[in-house]
Order: sequence, then C-alpha cells, then structure tokens
Amino acid sequence: MKILFIGGNGNISWHCVQKAIDSGHEVFELNRAVTRNTRREVQPQVKQITADVRNDTAMKAALGDNVFDVICDFICFNGEQAKQAIQRFNGRIRQYVVISSEAVYRRESRFLPFTENTPQYDESVKDNYIAGKAQMEQVFRAAYEKEGFPVTIVRPGYTYDTIVPAPVGQNCFTAPQMFLNGYPLLMPGEGENLWSPLHSSDFAEAFVHLIGNISAVGEAYHITGERLITWNELAEDLLKALGANPANVIHIPRAEALNLGFHSRVVMEQHLWHYIFDNRKIKSVAKGWNQKITFSEGIKATIKWLFEDDVRRRINPIYEEKLNKLYEIYGKGNN
Repeated sequence: MKILFIGGNGNISWHCVQKAIDSGHEVFELNRAVTRNTRREVQPQVKQITADVRNDTAMKAALGDNVFDVICDFICFNGEQAKQAIQRFNGRIRQYVVISSEAVYRRESRFLPFTENTPQYDESVKDNYIAGKAQMEQVFRAAYEKEGFPVTIVRPGYTYDTIVPAPVGQNCFTAPQMFLNGYPLLMPGEGENLWSPLHSSDFAEAFVHLIGNISAVGEAYHITGERLITWNELAEDLLKALGANPANVIHIPRAEALNLGFHSRVVMEQHLWHYIFDNRKIKSVAKGWNQKITFSEGIKATIKWLFEDDVRRRINPIYEEKLNKLYEIYGKGNN
C-alpha cells in the first residue's frame, strides 16, 4: 500500500513508520522538517514531503498528483484541524488513521478498567489538549456517520521513546536535567497509584495491524501499557537511569498537587489516578500482541539515546521557571 504519515518522525510515529516499512509498504512522510535534528533520523526508505499541513496552498503544491491508500495523522489536535482533513481527503483515500489520546476518558473508579466505550470529557474540559482531542473525535465521528469518511481513531496511552516521563514535567529534558543538577523529583500524592507506560516500539507493533484494515474503519482503539507500575517505582527507575539519587523525591500532598499550576487540574487528577486499561479490542486485531519492554529497560534506552547528541536534550525555559518556583516552595532536595 501507499501510506502517508503526517508527522512521521515523532516520539510515537517514528516506530510506526518503521513497522510500515518492515511490512513492505511504500511510505511517505509529510511535515515541516523543523524539529528533525532533535528526533530520530528519518528512515532512508521514506519519501519525504516538506510542507505546513495547515496551509492548503502549500499542501496542494507539495502533494501534487499523489494518491494514498492510507493516511496516518499524528498531528491533528482539534475540531478545526479535523474539518480541514475531512475536506481535503474525503473521497480520496481508503482509510484515515488519526491519533487521539486515552486522556479523553473520564477518570472514575466505576469505569475501571478503561475501555474504548468509557465516557469521555467533552470539549468544555479545562485543558486545551484534552478538549481539542475530544472535539476532534466528535468531528471525525460525525463525518463517518454522515458522509462515510473512512476514519479509524487510535488512542495511545502514555507512550515514550525520545521523551522522558515525569509526574511533574513535560515532554522535554527540562525536569530530568534538574534531577541531574540535584533537584528532587516532585511526586504528586503518595505515588502508589498504578501507571502503564508503553514504549513506542511496542505501540507500533499493535498499530501496524490497523493500517489498511478496512474492518477498523469507523472504530476507535486504544493501545496502552499492561505492565503496571506505581509512580514511585517509575521515579526510582527514571532516576537510576539518569544516574541520579533514586531516593531524591519529594511528595506533594494531593490537595496541593491538584493546584500546582504546572499542568492543568484535570491532568494532575489523571496523574493521581490509576492508569488501567482493557486492551482486548486492539488484541482482537493485533493477534498475539503483548507489551514486551519493561519501563526499566525502555527508559535506559531513552536516556542513552538522549545523551548521544546534546541537541536531543531540549530545555524549555518556561517550564524551568515554573519548576524553580515549585522548588522554592517544596525544597531543592539533596543529591
């Protein structure tokens, strides 16, 4: 098949591209080529297209007469972007695989383990990312039901490869660098809630079974980790992989953690909840799929990759300032 990845060499998508190549597909990748030096190198088999996906004129010029069987969109974040994709590709493809997130699921104990039918937040939730993904899904579902737009929705769990998970941090190296500088890892609550990180290569092993799978059109699937660990265990594995003091952790009382101002309140609520998912639906398609890589193994590989080139360790001064303010309140720990 002829497959276009919109995005393509990000934290999750790079391994999905690799699996598509390994499966014998002709793979194209479209992005602005702005952040490639901080990510994994684009595979030599990939046909690269450089354009801003939000610019219709640039897209028409870049795509030309190319026709694709499947498009995998990793950078659609809201309803307007979904409408743009539908208008652009409706009637021209067999399948449009779009990445959403399990973050859209409402966290209530009666819904555990979370399934694809778990009630979702709506677009009024006070978090731009979650609200955008919820709205995006609504637009794509309406287009499928009314127009037959061939969408498949995929909701990753917390998936890592080139990013470092931290309970108070973002998808860059800002918080890990502070740990290396002797600052403590900030842990919301007691850290005993269960979490399910998934390495991107394990995600890709399941994801590839959805590409070109017409029975998956009109369906939603989450692909999430199954090897459950506590946030405390994750913190210990992360700090050990960095070569930092694994005991240098400060626990923040739950009530205070919900209002730290680093993440939105709803994201902090999720970080204080159990991440337990039922993967039976994706396993009905990806026969025999299971998570292979433990977090302790995966995070060592991530840290090794990040230190192979200084440019990969991105520091965000805004997050650094926010973390410094929190350390003024909760202490700077000891190395």
